[in-house]
This record gives sequence, C-alpha cells and structure tokens, in this order.
Amino acid sequence: MARAGRKDRGLLSRPDSSGKILWYVRLYHEGKERRFGSFKTKTEARDFYEKSKQEQSEGRFFPERFQHGGYALVSETIERYMTTRQTKKALKDEKRYAKWWNARFEGKRLNAITPATIEDARQYLLANGCRPETEKRSVKRCTPPTVNRYQAWLRHVLNVAVRDGKIQSNAAAKLKFFKEPKGKTRFLSPEEEKKLLEALGTTYGPWARFAILTGMRQDEQFGLRWKDVDLERGLLTLPTTKAGDCQSVHLNGEAKAILRGLNSWQRSVWVFPSKNPATYMNASNFYARAWVPAVKAAGIEWITWHGLRHTFASRLAMGVIVMDCWFFVDFQSNCTISRIESCAADSSRHAVGTRV
Repeated sequence: MARAGRKDRGLLSRPDSSGKILWYVRLYHEGKERRFGSFKTKTEARDFYEKSKQEQSEGRFFPERFQHGGYALVSETIERYMTTRQTKKALKDEKRYAKWWNARFEGKRLNAITPATIEDARQYLLANGCRPETEKRSVKRCTPPTVNRYQAWLRHVLNVAVRDGKIQSNAAAKLKFFKEPKGKTRFLSPEEEKKLLEALGTTYGPWARFAILTGMRQDEQFGLRWKDVDLERGLLTLPTTKAGDCQSVHLNGEAKAILRGLNSWQRSVWVFPSKNPATYMNASNFYARAWVPAVKAAGIEWITWHGLRHTFASRLAMGVIVMDCWFFVDFQSNCTISRIESCAADSSRHAVGTRV
C-alpha cells in the first residue's frame, strides 16, 4: 500500500558506489526478517513486495527460491555493507578492514568464504601483516589482537549477509578468536611525568598535563571546541564520546588555568588546533611529530597518550571507591579499573579532577 510521499512499506533504498539508487525489499516470514534485492527501480521492488505478500497470504511464499546460495560477490557484499557505515565513528578502521578483505577475496563469491579460507587469512596476517600479497617489501606482522579485529569485522559483514538471505551460515563465527593477553596498564609516576612534560615543551606539555587532569581520550581532547568550554562553571561538554552519548568533564583550578593560558581562541574554533587553524590537531600527525620524539627524549619507559588517561584514573582511585572511578572516567571494562587500582595501591598521590 502506497503511503504519503510514496514511502512504501517494506521498500528500502541505498546508493551504490557510483551514487545510483538501488532498491531492496524487506519482509517478515515465519518471525524472521528477510531482505531481497537489489532492484534497479522502485516499481520492480514494489511489484516483488506485493507479489510476495500475496503468496504469503496464500501459503505459497518460499524465500529459499530467491536466496542465492552464496553466489553474490564478496566485493558487492562488502560494498553494500559499507553504505550503512558512513556515519560510524570508526569509519577509518572499517575502510581498512574492507580494503584488506576485498583484496583477499578479489573476484570470489560468498561461498568461497569457509572456515579454512578464513584460517588461511588469519595465518597470513600473523606472518606477513596487513599489506597485500602483491607488495614484497618487509612489513610489521599483525599481533593476535589485531587479527581478531579483522576477523570480527568480517564476521559482522557475514552476519548481515545471513540476515539478508545471501548465505545460510556465517563461516567466521565457526572460528574462535585468538586468546588476547590482558596487557600492562601503564601510567606515569610523578618523576616520569615531569620528564615527559619538559620534553614536550611549552606548547605540548600543557596539552599532556590537561589530559592527566581530566582523563579525556585523545580524540575527545583534540576535537574539543571553544563553544563547548564553560570556564565560569568549570565545565566541558563532550557532544560525542566513545560510549555514544553526551558527557561532561569538570575542571579543577589547574585545568582551567591551562585553558586560560591557550590563545587558540583568537584564531580557531578548536581548543587544540593544528598549524592550520581550520582543523583540529591530527592524532597521527601529533603522534609521529611530537609524542614519539618526546617520549624518547625523556628517557622513560614507553607510554602512549592513552597512558595519560590511566595516570588520571590511578590518581583518582586514591580518593574514591572503584565503582566511582569507573563511573567518572567512563572506562569500558571493570577489569581495566581493577588493574589500575592494583597498580596504584602503593601510591599516596592525591586524586585530581572529577569526570562525570
């Protein structure tokens, strides 16, 4: 039945790689959602939908007739999947996974993806890294956790293919992930912090100190706009976070002093802009140009920017209970908090800042 604006029930539209609109049909059969298509025109999709609904009412609808048994190309399946991911925060990672799996199964159909071929791909990543086989130069091998991320992404793509009736089962779900080490929770001692801030200099040292005082993630801090800063109330607003919701960060006196000492408000909407004031600082650029040289110059054990967040949490844990710490810092795992509390047990430092 047609609706206002010709938005018909059960019809979906998505653009392909060239921008051309393709149409799909969504039906519920025996309590399970099924998707069919693609159709070049809306009329074709509507005709299929109406015919299928008629067959359902007469008990003559068998969706298996329209399932392709894994004959869809892997590249087409990935391309269709990526059209639904354009607004995701981790789009850069998704594009990297899509490019690698596309190259791995180039010209292949979905029925070529089996537990055996996926296992071969995992072993290739462990031995040769994520560069295509055509590139001969030596590369860094992938670690088991990295391989798990590639497999998890493919499993999600195949889950969507199962949902859409392209294949009957998910081959990636039949392989267990590699066991991942818990890893070391690294945070700075006061002496290490002093050395690192000195190595970062007068420009970037306050940036790192601000991270320690607030516990903000790097992308949250670098993407902070002046319009989201309220120094009178000592409050920052983070419109989008890893958790997917809006959060606030309370500032102590030193954190507010650092922001008042920045002059980026005179030339940019960003609190931490790049050399081009129209853009905020690129994390990869900062990492290679400023962070790595500073850590080496400081002569301390290696630490990532995320270690500043752990430093914040370790000091905060000295003044609050574990659940409070988890709530304020918005960590994704209680295990992380447990490790931080254990590592910080011998410290007598006073808690800094508070995040809600």
